[in-house]
Amino acid sequence: MITKKEKSLRFKIALIFLAIGLIIGVAGSMLIQNHNSSQNAQEPTPSVVFDRIIAQNELVCASQKYNITDKATDANTFYDLFKIPFTENSFWYRYVGTIKVGVNLKEATCEPNGNIINITLNQPYIISNTPNMDESGCLEENNNIFNPIHVEDITAFQQRCIEQSEADVVKGGIMDDARQNAEQNIRDMFYAALGDAYTINFTWRNAQ
Repeated sequence: MITKKEKSLRFKIALIFLAIGLIIGVAGSMLIQNHNSSQNAQEPTPSVVFDRIIAQNELVCASQKYNITDKATDANTFYDLFKIPFTENSFWYRYVGTIKVGVNLKEATCEPNGNIINITLNQPYIISNTPNMDESGCLEENNNIFNPIHVEDITAFQQRCIEQSEADVVKGGIMDDARQNAEQNIRDMFYAALGDAYTINFTWRNAQ
């Protein structure tokens, strides 16, 4: 016949084994979850890497400084037929700045195909044209009481400098540099996350 003391002892032993079983079960579940999380963290997919890349929205790929020094002249005219004598003014102006060119990543697409990743991008464009007003300014003025230099004259000249600077850098090949740098930057980001197991190919959409 089992005494009350033996029943109590058996009940306590059963509780102990139950507690040990629960602890082992919880610990096992946590190890499995950590293992899966570790695998996911260590083995990102091309799509996950691409999502991280396009989250930047814009990729600056090239920049170039410019320094334009030119002379602007102006004279009153008679119905645009001829210049009125003794009304000419002029000024020398230096305009210094930096142009940045980049790629809009919002419209980029990624198509993984086995160990090949096909990336399609829009053509690079001028992101910013920022003047350096510490270095820019008027070098010399030849004013005229009959035709004084106005603020709008300088503003118009600055606008011409902006247009000239952008035309010059495009002519100088900055867009080609931007495409090459964009491809290299994106390759580096994929390689850093995935290693060299993938080949990255690029297609550039035609400019609209």
